[in-house]
Amino acid sequence: MNFSLTEEQELAVDSFARFLQAEIRPIAERHKGEKIPKEAMQQALGLMLPFGLGNGLVAEERGGLGLDEVTTGLLFEQLAMVSPDIAVMILIQTEAGLLLEDAPEHLRQSHLAPLLNGDLMGCIGISEPDVGSNIAEIKTRARKDGDDWLINGEKCWISNGGYSDFIVLVAQAEQGEERGLALFLIDREMGYTTSDIEKMGLNDQSTAQVFLTDTRVPADRMIVPPGQGLKRLMKLLQGGRPLLGLLAVGIARRALEESIRYAQDRKQFGKPLAANQLIQERLADMSMKIEASRLLLYQALDRIHRGLRSDLQVAQAKLFATEAAVDVTRHALAIHGGNGITLEFPVQELYRIAPILTVTEGTAEMQKLMIGRHLTGIPAF
Repeated sequence: MNFSLTEEQELAVDSFARFLQAEIRPIAERHKGEKIPKEAMQQALGLMLPFGLGNGLVAEERGGLGLDEVTTGLLFEQLAMVSPDIAVMILIQTEAGLLLEDAPEHLRQSHLAPLLNGDLMGCIGISEPDVGSNIAEIKTRARKDGDDWLINGEKCWISNGGYSDFIVLVAQAEQGEERGLALFLIDREMGYTTSDIEKMGLNDQSTAQVFLTDTRVPADRMIVPPGQGLKRLMKLLQGGRPLLGLLAVGIARRALEESIRYAQDRKQFGKPLAANQLIQERLADMSMKIEASRLLLYQALDRIHRGLRSDLQVAQAKLFATEAAVDVTRHALAIHGGNGITLEFPVQELYRIAPILTVTEGTAEMQKLMIGRHLTGIPAF
């Protein structure tokens, strides 16, 4: 095993970190406390495309940069430290690009190329009000009507929903003898509407409900035929969950940095807060959990890059990293004391974001069930 970064990776991370401070942080700060407008979000996306965020994982022959998973993760982690909200947008753009990578040629020409150039923003419609982790129970229906499909349903918790020019929609469909989950590419003007959802955190980006009522979709907009959608989504989530875990790591690292700075500057009983043994214990625990999270996540990304089965490693890494972020931000709040719950200090925001990530892209409970199934060979769901 080699845990060292290559010279190219070190240079990429260093230059990207400096770029984020100069170009992306001002955009995030300018819109702090409000939903970042689509124009500003697209500006941020366009600035990051040359570094490979938003287009890096798509193969070069498909128009992407063909970055490896580990390098992409390193860059994504840096972005998460600066703006979790913009990082969510990048995650969804990345996943939408991966779903379109294997789409029919005409859809790659019409949508993948503009997505990779930052001209289009997409979202992915999986979750529903009554359907979360059990994707097979999706209720949205696509019914054949002549040469078109008529689609009815409601999606919930859709990141990028309000920004989206198109949605990659998961629906139950039947075509000949094939039935089951299918994937459709639907433009907004075809008839889906969105309504943003207010949450306890991550409100500077769009998380939305999506509504479809007799939405007419041409037959050539099917990306994955009935019965093959679930397998394609599982592959997507396997690659997306480590990035979601690195979003948690970025939040935790920011919380640790803020806590170290505060503990060094804050005076209590005539000495820095950092001189208190219990404060140092908290900082040590935070640091340890962050490093353990990173090791698990980059191991998972490395296995994915090498084409190895990685469902166990992905579940372990996503579970550990997101729950560690909850613990780390809780410690950060405690270190800041009363100041921690004021809006003047960023730890209160980080503390509100961290629990969201234990639910996103597969709940903590689902990750435990997947780990248990791997260990015992017996499914519990």
